[in-house]
Amino acid sequence: MADYRKILGLLLEGRSYRDVVEIVGCSHHDVARVRQEVEARGLTATVTVSDAELAEWFPDGRRKVSDEYGQPDLARVLASMKANRHFTLLLAWRRYVDTKDSGKKYGYSQFCALFTGYLRTHDLVAVLRHEPGRAMLVDWAGDTMDVVDTITGVSPRV
Repeated sequence: MADYRKILGLLLEGRSYRDVVEIVGCSHHDVARVRQEVEARGLTATVTVSDAELAEWFPDGRRKVSDEYGQPDLARVLASMKANRHFTLLLAWRRYVDTKDSGKKYGYSQFCALFTGYLRTHDLVAVLRHEPGRAMLVDWAGDTMDVVDTITGVSPRV
């Protein structure tokens, strides 16, 4: 998306289309749109234009799709996961899909992405970065396994 504020500033400085395109890295069409708004509104300074006005004059053509979808209660999902170690994101997603709320439902992958974003914004995740094969990382979540001595068949409990 073009930086319309920068284009506006350069045009008001008296720069040519070619200069603006080269500096901002936008198309001639974007520069022409801004020039048209400058002339139509009689603008002389960039300071008088707010970000809201720029967004109104130059919409990016995308609509906010998330308003069409029923929003999952991610705080409740997190609480359920803390309370029950067998509660998975797949189970949470299935419950979300089964609710009778109006609107569309997110698919599983988008639901997981939303949950990951929720965790990041609430600083609830520690990401472990490692070089594969250099160290072994153990996930302590879920049920434990019994280790059985193959010779004696005894499972020593620690």
